[in-house]
Amino acid sequence: MNTTYYRTRLVARAVWIYTILIAFSLVVLGPFLMGTLTSFKDNPLEYPPTLNLPKLGITNMGAAYRLGVAGGGGGFFGELHPGATVPFEVSVFTPKGQEVTPPTVQVLRLQPGAGIGAVRDPVYAADFSEVKDLKAVDTQDAQRPDREGKLVDGTITRYTLNVVYPSLTAQQGEKVRAKTPRTFSEDLQAVVDGQVVKVHLDTPEAQQQRINVPADTVVSLIKKDGQYYLDGPIILDRTPLNVELERGQQLTDSTLPPTKVERFGRANFFNNITPGVMGFTFNNYLRAFRESVDLETGNSIFLRWVGNSFLVAIVKVITSIAFASLAGYAFARLQFPGKNLLFVLVLFTMMVPMQVTFLSNFLLLRDGLWGLSKLFGLPNFFNPWGLVVSGLVGSAQVFLMKQFFESLPKELDEAAAIDGASAFQSFWHVTLPQTLPAIATLAITTFQGSWNDFFWPSVVVQNPATNLTLPVGLANFRQAYAGQGDYGLILAGAVISAIPIILLFLFFQRYFVENSVGSSVKG
Repeated sequence: MNTTYYRTRLVARAVWIYTILIAFSLVVLGPFLMGTLTSFKDNPLEYPPTLNLPKLGITNMGAAYRLGVAGGGGGFFGELHPGATVPFEVSVFTPKGQEVTPPTVQVLRLQPGAGIGAVRDPVYAADFSEVKDLKAVDTQDAQRPDREGKLVDGTITRYTLNVVYPSLTAQQGEKVRAKTPRTFSEDLQAVVDGQVVKVHLDTPEAQQQRINVPADTVVSLIKKDGQYYLDGPIILDRTPLNVELERGQQLTDSTLPPTKVERFGRANFFNNITPGVMGFTFNNYLRAFRESVDLETGNSIFLRWVGNSFLVAIVKVITSIAFASLAGYAFARLQFPGKNLLFVLVLFTMMVPMQVTFLSNFLLLRDGLWGLSKLFGLPNFFNPWGLVVSGLVGSAQVFLMKQFFESLPKELDEAAAIDGASAFQSFWHVTLPQTLPAIATLAITTFQGSWNDFFWPSVVVQNPATNLTLPVGLANFRQAYAGQGDYGLILAGAVISAIPIILLFLFFQRYFVENSVGSSVKG
């Protein structure tokens, strides 16, 4: 056998190994990657699924930025402000022999979202804006395939139009962003810098539109001579546009790709023509925060779910590190009566499934741990704190720390004792600093377990919705949106829930691997 033969075998072996690893990665990460890509689609149920993602196109993102600026809200998050004029273009193919007819374009009055978003009282862009200046600016001959795929001669006409949102006041002055109070009143008021001020309706248009400005709405005011005048509400969610074509015509191009195409291409719907880059590309992600709001406070419930998950996970990590380290050190280093029996009991609790003990734990939390919850002003522990109380430390964490402490040389403690250190001083100053890899592993696994936990939080925390953790809240998303086929928002929420775990492993995987390798060698 020669050198070439060995090199060929090495290369072949490497190809096989990498092929298997890539295939394994695709199997493991494939669903997550597919879900992530699908979260950027307007129609996540498209079949067959494709990797065509217009929302990630640079040209489309640039157009979204310009439209957001034209709407007055900025190029990143968009919005439609009073006084804005938003230019838009569509190109329409008309077959030869058919009269060239301009499309019918209108701003639609659509309720944003489903679930909690469906019961809100929003501001509709259609009540304040209209389509103007629709005109053909260019026509050229072209060929397009018809429904059967045959090329048909015709012309493509490019139309321009403006979506105009006129100001409701005749006053000129400083523009002020404010919010109407949470309670509706006949006389319009707004909260400016924490102060409730009266808002004047100085034009017939403003007086006519008063009924379309609900409570708890972001508005634009004109400040002049110490008085505030209604400029108009700010459209935060979306400016939907519908382009209706005649039979036989086709939409060939537009400033933004249509969100939905129906009736064989005659109805072309644009969800938001003033999105900004973030509102266009990350629409489903922003919807997760905007559409799930507390009807009483107006705050984002989804953000609260994220905060609850972080609170429970971080507190559990801290308590697990503290208690598991102390208990593990005691089992590994100290001698006391009943030590072995107590450790057997700890191991035994690892064998008992959670489903066996959840009823007794549920009753304990319902009774507030024998009334202890009343000391904190809580009738029971059916809230995120109940999740913390019931998961301060686990037997698996104690076992992990005990095993790691036993792998350290006892001479460390003996040297500390000779120097006069107490048991706790030896633990705190000598032994504990040597356990950083084990603590990192403990923190990662505890955080991951708490963050992804669904069963126990779904039992303990149900109402109100602001008390839910993120996995349980996502289940509510499924109930609210899946029935309408709106899986984009659900997938976006799932991707958001995975980000902390991914970041955790990216930053701390070194400690995790070190401890795993070290434990395997020492064990």
